[in-house]
Amino acid sequence: MGILAVLLAATWLFPRVASPFLAGRPPGRTRHDLDTWHGALAFEPGPLDPLRAHTVTDGAMCALVYNGLVRFDVDGRVVPDLAEAWEVSPDGLVYTFHLRDGVRFHDGTTFDAADVVFSFTRILDPGSGSGRAWVLDAIKGAKDFMRGEAPAVTGLETPGPRVVRITLERRLAHFPALLAMPAAYVVCPEAVAEWGPDFGYHAVGTGPWVLEAWREGIDIRFRANPDYFSDPPRLKGLLYRFIPDAATRQAEFEAGNIEVLALGEENADYFARSELYSRYVLKAPELAVVYVALNCSKPPLDNVLVRRAINHAINRRGILDAIRPGRYVLANGSVPVGLAGHEPTWQGYEYDPSLARALLERAGYPNGFEMDLLIRAGGMSVFCAEPIQAELARVGIRVRIVQLETQAFFAACGDAGNPDACLLSWVADYADPENFLYPLFHSANGPSAGNNARFGDPVADRLMEEIQRESDPARRLVLCQAAERAVFEKAPWIPLFFPVDLIVRQPEVRGFRVWPVFNGNKMTEVWLEAPAGEGGP
Repeated sequence: MGILAVLLAATWLFPRVASPFLAGRPPGRTRHDLDTWHGALAFEPGPLDPLRAHTVTDGAMCALVYNGLVRFDVDGRVVPDLAEAWEVSPDGLVYTFHLRDGVRFHDGTTFDAADVVFSFTRILDPGSGSGRAWVLDAIKGAKDFMRGEAPAVTGLETPGPRVVRITLERRLAHFPALLAMPAAYVVCPEAVAEWGPDFGYHAVGTGPWVLEAWREGIDIRFRANPDYFSDPPRLKGLLYRFIPDAATRQAEFEAGNIEVLALGEENADYFARSELYSRYVLKAPELAVVYVALNCSKPPLDNVLVRRAINHAINRRGILDAIRPGRYVLANGSVPVGLAGHEPTWQGYEYDPSLARALLERAGYPNGFEMDLLIRAGGMSVFCAEPIQAELARVGIRVRIVQLETQAFFAACGDAGNPDACLLSWVADYADPENFLYPLFHSANGPSAGNNARFGDPVADRLMEEIQRESDPARRLVLCQAAERAVFEKAPWIPLFFPVDLIVRQPEVRGFRVWPVFNGNKMTEVWLEAPAGEGGP
């Protein structure tokens, strides 16, 4: 997954821009304008189909149109959505969901339990090409169905039109959180049948927003769903323009044409000191981590001494103070600070070039070696990669930075590639430390599933499997901390930082909050209101 702030128009991968634009009072909006949220996206989403929602942008847009059985609230907790209640059997294997009555899809068709089974089966269908089947593959019979060995998923049952019973193959303590992910959103079977592979461009769900228009390469528009089953949106419409250039996004914000702007190194100080905007700057930590994955299966990086040497050779805090001052928390592991399960006593690898050289000599590389570092073209990636390259050169490791466009980059970092190292980020699919451990480091996962380091360790595997089964919070905390330590003692990453977002809003924006999980925000609680005075209330 990518970085959280897609609804804000940008990510931490900002291109640098020239001097800030001229400040001034944004032009006043008419009352009509205050009915519609104007936003900007750095990247155009893919089809709005849970089957094909692979990026954070995709998932955040899907969250506007669809619902799941459950959802994330503003604190990252799992709360009811299409299901108004549920029970779990004593052994933790059977979940029974009771669905809301009277819910309708955007086309007017009635929602019921069969639609849930249809949607989940569609994600698991081996012919669908979905890369998100892992979200639901713990359901009993899912893997047999995915292998083509069964005609249906036996663990999906509908005892009644408003009851869904899900049986798991194994106890999975965070299963409700998985059901809040975009892959578990419920689609309209009739619309899928009508539109086929183009369904994502004619998306029909039960959500608070109806897809109204999509102009490829220009913008996407939503209108409020007047029949939404929960609290209706306070606005009448949403309009997101696709603006890949950071300088243009800033210009549009200062002209009053978009509501919020995620800030980067090039403009954070400017807005923090602005007489007009400083009071409207928000600061919020992300449930995300930025790191360099080291290929643990490829010489010489398959040698743990080499990986430790690389970590000791890099002055991470010095680099980050230079390129991201005040907008990071130094990462020594993968679990973000503040998330239960973070291991605070693990201090990571101190900057020590002399020790790095000694470890390289012990590993049989006294003169260093050559390696490639893959990065995504554009943005701030190069500003992280170049200092890393310089630090490693001082201990004899000659790094070639390889910039690739987005699709080529993810292909090269995934199952089809075999890079030495790649600069990546991981954002929480759900607010649970398991999401920063099992997908990223368990040996059963390949690079395309998150384990870009190709890491495997039997002790860490066992601990991560126990985390998935354990429901007692205190015991789970101990397991998470032990697993994180077991992983990072083997140095599969260069952990860099946990991002801290800076976001500026227009004076008329009300009810805006930063959500910890990217698809939790359904944009129902925000509205626009003319400021009471020049500075706003």
